Amino acid sequence: MAAFRYLTAIFLLGNAVSKGSAFVASPQNKAAIFVSRGSSLSPSTVLSSSPSDEDEKKSKGDGESLGSKARRALLASSAAALTYNAFTVAPALGLLPPGYEKVSPLQFIAALGDPKATSGEGAESWGLWPVDPGPLGLRLRTYERIKAGEISAPSWLNDNDFFLDENAIVMPQPQFPLPPGKYLVTGARTVTTGLTVEPSGKWTLDNAAKLYDVTHLPCRAARYKPNTEGGSPGTVRRSDFPVAPGGVMPEVPGTNKQDYAVIFVVGKQM
Repeated sequence: MAAFRYLTAIFLLGNAVSKGSAFVASPQNKAAIFVSRGSSLSPSTVLSSSPSDEDEKKSKGDGESLGSKARRALLASSAAALTYNAFTVAPALGLLPPGYEKVSPLQFIAALGDPKATSGEGAESWGLWPVDPGPLGLRLRTYERIKAGEISAPSWLNDNDFFLDENAIVMPQPQFPLPPGKYLVTGARTVTTGLTVEPSGKWTLDNAAKLYDVTHLPCRAARYKPNTEGGSPGTVRRSDFPVAPGGVMPEVPGTNKQDYAVIFVVGKQM
């Protein structure tokens, strides 16, 4: 059903291009954005899983025609949607390698290591988001309202140790450490394979897969801790976001940064 919905959305988008409007499905949060003729939404806004504050403020286009934007959105969203469903619908249908059980909802590993490595040490410093942290996160303007005393802060918010995503959303921390075990992981591109995490912190990917192969490039994440200059989510520069797929997360003034690779978990050996 999900695959059918995405194919339908792709068809509607192609139809809409000729009519001056576009309906673009977002594969990460299954949301959709309607773009009408004369709209100035940029492709990065259309394809983002969670719009940044800067995206919402944009009201002027960059001179690129709507047709050009819609065509680029069509190509990107079509590929993303079909790839995403290839790795999420199959587990939902029980199409997993022997020995694995599906993980539902989708889980996310925050990993550290050489992107070219097939194995390594240090998985005790990896984390796990048992649910998508994006929808639980805070936009910067919401954070500002919290600091102004207008609304209450969620229990997970910690100015001394915080995560940002590619759209400057302040996210809940993953659970540390990643539990040892055997995971079925993917970057929702071309590789789905097993990841073994040992109690010692040693990790190994099956089939000579590299860490880069199972990294989901559109999802960017970094951890920030204040240094002596006293940074916080309040010192984030909105103009540095959104971050392009595969890009390095921006520095936040007054903090020390650690980039993480984001890996989808679609199954686990129980």
